[in-house]
Amino acid sequence: MKFNYDDIRSGNATCTFEINDKKMEFYPSFHSDALGDFVTYLASVHPLCKLSWKEGAFHKRNGGIEWHTGPVLLCWEFKRDFEDLEIIITEKQNFIVERKVNDKLPKKILKTKCNFEEFVLCVVKELDRMIKQRGILGYRQEWQYYTFPIDGFLALKHACLYKKPFEITKKNSGTVIEDELNLLLSTLE
Repeated sequence: MKFNYDDIRSGNATCTFEINDKKMEFYPSFHSDALGDFVTYLASVHPLCKLSWKEGAFHKRNGGIEWHTGPVLLCWEFKRDFEDLEIIITEKQNFIVERKVNDKLPKKILKTKCNFEEFVLCVVKELDRMIKQRGILGYRQEWQYYTFPIDGFLALKHACLYKKPFEITKKNSGTVIEDELNLLLSTLE
């Protein structure tokens, strides 16, 4: 399984996704917060990313998320069943870009199952590579309209490394910035 999010520039990116002997390439644009929505959505289905200080911090999204990829909306949907994750990717027409009805859409391009923790780890490793390569401000400069999804990333990374949710301190009703920075800079194996 591979998840790569590369070639980020001028509000466009390339996402390569390989799973169960299928390889797909997608080209999200700045018309949606593709990576941010994806990470937040993944955190919303992760049982350890409930961010214990606020129920629903990563609220469950029914129906998944959409990436704007020009005339097509790429819809991601996750259905978690304990250790299994069903991933459904559907192409739908983006009527904002193309008003003439495309009879071939919607079209399901992927429906598969995988191990939930393996998928999360695969995504988190890619996010970790990206943030260490580009930096928070560097990502924003290249993607333009949206920032790196640092909160969802840190919650998912903490869940992968420690198998428990990120805790808040009773003293300040918040997190400890040093812990967050250490988590950001820590290495996944």
